[in-house]
Amino acid sequence: MRSAHMTRAEQPSPQAEPARLAKLAIVVSRGTSNNLFQVATLVRAATALEATVEVLFRDAALLKLERVRINEPQWSPTYAAVASSLAERMRAADFTDMETFLRDAKHHGDAVALWASSQTLRREGVGLDQLIPLLDGERDENDFLAEARTADALLTF
Repeated sequence: MRSAHMTRAEQPSPQAEPARLAKLAIVVSRGTSNNLFQVATLVRAATALEATVEVLFRDAALLKLERVRINEPQWSPTYAAVASSLAERMRAADFTDMETFLRDAKHHGDAVALWASSQTLRREGVGLDQLIPLLDGERDENDFLAEARTADALLTF
């Protein structure tokens, strides 16, 4: 009969701790409302894990951050099936407008930086003063990507 006491070799090994997400880098190119909503939601989730988050907006996503465009609903065709109930669902999730949602996501954590692509600004002839004030400034895309290599994850939207 076997003893109820297990030797150390027989004992199950403890599960390894999951790797902690310390730094997340995100590059956002698509400028649909749903894309920005998803990015803001991801930023909130990462900051709940106390991660540092760096986001670079470029191309259509950066242009969507213009003060005159940020709150215009521009949902992708994928959302057409729920378009009639989308506004109600968003209100139920405390979503009032895109700028407020992005602001809340940024201020949800202690270390969130939102950057404008220098290349997109120059190519499109847009000044930082035309964009929402949540941006921390402009960054060169190559510099951002070089720094993003030190992040635990780099995501693109």
